[in-house]
Amino acid sequence: MREIISIFIFFMLVFSNFFPLSSEDAVLYSLEEDHILKDIAFDPHINSIYLAGNIKDSNNSFVIKSNNGQFLREQILEDFKIQNILNDNFSNTYLLGLSKDGDKYLIKLTSSLSKRWEVKIKFSDMDAFSSFTVNDNQEVTVVGYSTYKRESDSFIVKIDRNGSIISSKILDIGPYERPYQIIEDYEGNFYIAGESKDKNFDMFVCKLTKDLELIWVDYFDNDNWEDGGLCLELINEDVIAVGYSGNEGWYVFDTVFFIYSPEGNASTFTRKNFSEGSDWVKQFKRNGNYYYAILWDILTGKEYALKLDYYFDILKKEEIKKDEIPLKIINIVDDTYFVFLKENTVYSKYLE
Repeated sequence: MREIISIFIFFMLVFSNFFPLSSEDAVLYSLEEDHILKDIAFDPHINSIYLAGNIKDSNNSFVIKSNNGQFLREQILEDFKIQNILNDNFSNTYLLGLSKDGDKYLIKLTSSLSKRWEVKIKFSDMDAFSSFTVNDNQEVTVVGYSTYKRESDSFIVKIDRNGSIISSKILDIGPYERPYQIIEDYEGNFYIAGESKDKNFDMFVCKLTKDLELIWVDYFDNDNWEDGGLCLELINEDVIAVGYSGNEGWYVFDTVFFIYSPEGNASTFTRKNFSEGSDWVKQFKRNGNYYYAILWDILTGKEYALKLDYYFDILKKEEIKKDEIPLKIINIVDDTYFVFLKENTVYSKYLE
């Protein structure tokens, strides 16, 4: 028992050093002036933060690995522009981005940032990445969309641990569709949230098997309002889908929440207005009994960090300063942090 307690105390001390339990802003890393940050990832297994972005006035990009604000190593990727970064449970790093010629690639790096492999993803000349996820088998699944004149179709690609494409598919959700996020559940099924358009925009949420076969799709159409799905989060076997709903042409959006069972039955529906203007949830995370979000008010341009209770009511709402660029909400055990960029320095703020 004494050994278990000692390990627990050591574990908490390590994380409290990396993300101090304080409302004061903590410096995570200071970037060089020519490094333009695009995304970050945190690996709790080795207590390291990864910063990914592009190098000014070049076609190259960078990935920096740091610990407690200290530089560990950097990888420069030539003729590649980074869009997003993701870590798996084995401390591998995955990058989505574009080559110099505009082709879309997924790149895998080891924990030491050495390149393992890269794979090209192409359905058309007008492809765009939306989101990706990785499981414990080191299989990566990427979702995006391809535009064709006035139409748009979602695509999904599953890639194995060695960089070979296992399967790929075009999803025909509607005449025009745009996915925003994908997540994978504990059984290898996938959920996607996005927006589709027939006469107006509708929010859609769909579930796919591990072989990318469609199980169910649900639409939310609020009487010719503009609706769309933005974020997803797992709760045991259920999924929370977060979206927007507003009057067409008015650009006044509320936030809507749906909780889906695995069978696709929406067990709850909640509608909230958090900004008193036009809500757009940029990120949504759950930690314990609370929810956290980065909210953008489209009408005023203001952004907020939110803490919500079980019923999605506001417990804390903090305006993000104009010179702060929101990056990500990160959960560290029972604590949640808001990470942002200010004057090319990355900070974290503890969300009490």
